[in-house]
Amino acid sequence: MSNTLFNVDEREADTFRRICTVMYIFTIYSLIGILTYRQFILHQPHQAWDDIAILVTINILVFLGSVLFLTGAVNLKKIKIGYIFGGYIGFVIIGLAFTIFKYSVLLGQEISIVQIWDYFRTIVIISSVLMLILGILAYLGSRRIDKQIE
Repeated sequence: MSNTLFNVDEREADTFRRICTVMYIFTIYSLIGILTYRQFILHQPHQAWDDIAILVTINILVFLGSVLFLTGAVNLKKIKIGYIFGGYIGFVIIGLAFTIFKYSVLLGQEISIVQIWDYFRTIVIISSVLMLILGILAYLGSRRIDKQIE
């Protein structure tokens, strides 16, 4: 008698993983849509949708970290520093552009240069921390895969 509850072969397990992946992606996009609707269409206070935003943020960050660590596919030694720096700068610019768009267009608020500078500093700090953590996870995942190969 088998120790597992379900006896599945590789094809069935692969199909199950694909279904779970599609449902995961669908759920995340649905939560992002609900969050956007509640924030910008219904103009609910942030207390009404903070829980959804926190859930989506943590879920996506854990997902990215897990993929980088468990796959070990990203070897930082083989990536040129210019690409990493360019990606970081692009990420900061997109974040700043979205933040300015959000407050000025979607929420209809007037923003000053001082506020833009504060947004920029916050985005740079958060992006740096995220990039550092994800970079460490990618490095550790790559080392883990190299040790498994040896």
